[in-house]
Amino acid sequence: MDNNITKESAMEVLKQVPDVLRKLVEENTKLASALREKEVHAEAEEIVSIMDARGFSDSSTPFKQKVAALLASKKDLGVVKEALALASPDLSFASLSEIPSDGDATNAFENFILGD
Repeated sequence: MDNNITKESAMEVLKQVPDVLRKLVEENTKLASALREKEVHAEAEEIVSIMDARGFSDSSTPFKQKVAALLASKKDLGVVKEALALASPDLSFASLSEIPSDGDATNAFENFILGD
């Protein structure tokens, strides 16, 4: 193997450097963007999980749909997370969806209060 570096071979290598560097920067930018996208998605999933655990979201809506809606809102996820930390959990004992099938919510409420 010849270890001599000629002026021509050095010039050939130096000619390739800008193109190689440009490609590496492009690839690095794409990878950084993909990583950031995954981090944002993971943070949105964490927020939705907290919202679900505290009763702040509609339980009939699928988890993935809630995450997609949060991401589509373009809200600052850090601010949303902070707001969740400040909010008290849902302490309700009933919801509107728990109206009896006979439609008599007043009697159902009275029975609940009386412990029947």
